[in-house]
Amino acid sequence: MTTCTNTDDDQPDLVDEHFRPFVRALGNLVITFALCEASLLELVSEMLGDDELKAVAVLKAQDAKDQVLSLIRSLGIDGYDLEELVEGVDMFWTDKAARNRLVHDEWYPSLLGLEFGNVGIRGLTRAKIPKEVFGMVDVADVWRLALRFRDYDGLFSHRSYVIQRQREGRSAE
Repeated sequence: MTTCTNTDDDQPDLVDEHFRPFVRALGNLVITFALCEASLLELVSEMLGDDELKAVAVLKAQDAKDQVLSLIRSLGIDGYDLEELVEGVDMFWTDKAARNRLVHDEWYPSLLGLEFGNVGIRGLTRAKIPKEVFGMVDVADVWRLALRFRDYDGLFSHRSYVIQRQREGRSAE
C-alpha cells in the first residue's frame, strides 16, 4: 500500500457547488454503511455456526431480510432483545433502500427551489416494470441516516459477540 502525503485540503471537491454541502455527509454514510454491512455479515455468520460462506449466500438471496429474521427468531432469545434485533434488522433494510437511492440515483440541482442547496435525486425502481422516482435530499437527513447505520453496526456486532460467547460456552456479560 502506498502512502499519500496529500491531505483532504490539498484536493478540491470534484462536484458542482450545489452538491458540495453533501460531500462529508455522504462520505460518512458510505463508511458507516460498509461497517454496518460487515457487522451484519458477521451476525449472520455467527447465527449459522460461524459459516461466512453460507452467510454471504443468505445476504445475497432475493429474500435476504426474511431469511435473516427467520434466523433471529430461531436463536431462542425473547423479550426486549428479540424485539430490538428484529426491529433493527427490519429498519436496516428500510434505511438500506434509502441509502441505495442516494448512492445510485442521479443527482441534480432542483429547479423547484430558487435557494442554494436544494438538490434532488431521480432514479428507477428495480420492479418488473420500472417506475421513475424522485426525491429531495437534505444534508441533515444524510447525517441521520449515517448515524442510524452506526447504531445498527453496534446492535449487530453486540449480538454477534453474545452468540460467539454462547457457542464457546462462556458468559457474554
